[in-house]
Amino acid sequence: MTILFLKMLPLVLMSFAGYLLFRMKWVDATFNRQLSQVMLNLFYPCLIISSILRSFTLKTLAQNWMMPVGTIFILTTGWLVGWATLTFVKKHPLSTQRCFHFICMMNNYSFLPILLATSLWNEKAVALIAFSALGSELCVWTLGIKAMTGQPLERKFLRNLVSMPMLAIGASFILLVLRSTCVHYQWMPAAGSTTDELFTTLLDTCRMTGSATVPASALICGIRIAMLHPHKLVSPLLIGTSFLRLLVIPAITIGVLMLVPMDHEMRRVLVLIATMPVAMASVSLAEAYKSDADLSAAAILVTHLICLISVPFWLLVTQI
Repeated sequence: MTILFLKMLPLVLMSFAGYLLFRMKWVDATFNRQLSQVMLNLFYPCLIISSILRSFTLKTLAQNWMMPVGTIFILTTGWLVGWATLTFVKKHPLSTQRCFHFICMMNNYSFLPILLATSLWNEKAVALIAFSALGSELCVWTLGIKAMTGQPLERKFLRNLVSMPMLAIGASFILLVLRSTCVHYQWMPAAGSTTDELFTTLLDTCRMTGSATVPASALICGIRIAMLHPHKLVSPLLIGTSFLRLLVIPAITIGVLMLVPMDHEMRRVLVLIATMPVAMASVSLAEAYKSDADLSAAAILVTHLICLISVPFWLLVTQI
């Protein structure tokens, strides 16, 4: 458990760097929003493409269909638990109720798991997490938006599925199909040829660009935490939300995942995702849909701190 605890410290330290940058007035809220856009539209898509192309073929990707299905199950379970416990937050404003429902569902399904998988396992585990994001993105822009707004699913919400991460996943599929076709018909360029070197260089560029994903996301979180008012960090609602997000929901999802027959590597990645704290992106979405952004920011800080203990606990319990 001590080793796992130490493996998670880089995220805390990078987040603390973001906190200090804001406190020293070297960055501001505008910078944070701009960095969020760069991360979402450049760093993370490059990480997706690099991880999938380096770790999968078309055949092996098809064999891992349980990854997006598994994350759909994890997020849907969180949505159902949030819906079932809404009655306990009825005294709060409607915007707070909706935000509570959303953050019960919306865990940190990509950035933190990628950091941990990079430290603990291998690049294939990172690729599995990137591929599993397909199911998470589908949940976020359907059930997630419904929870945040209270409105029925409409066409304009489904348009949000066309995001850069989703396009990167689609581009990765296309490139895998092209590579499989070239291998089948022996159209692959000779090793060391100009064409081969060009493809290798492009893939290396994606890998280097994608490696900025985790540091950038940690800085964004640290800057957002620096904007919080201290009194937002202690409340019965926040304690209850953290209890659901880090204990109840993981207990339900992990219990099911341990019973479903699947490859060991897929199971441990899904278990890791199931234990994650509140997603950093919940603040941006709360602001966009006029929900309780303060609750989101406080939940991000508190659950990320508690997960330094809860995640090693779950990994130890499941012995993965």
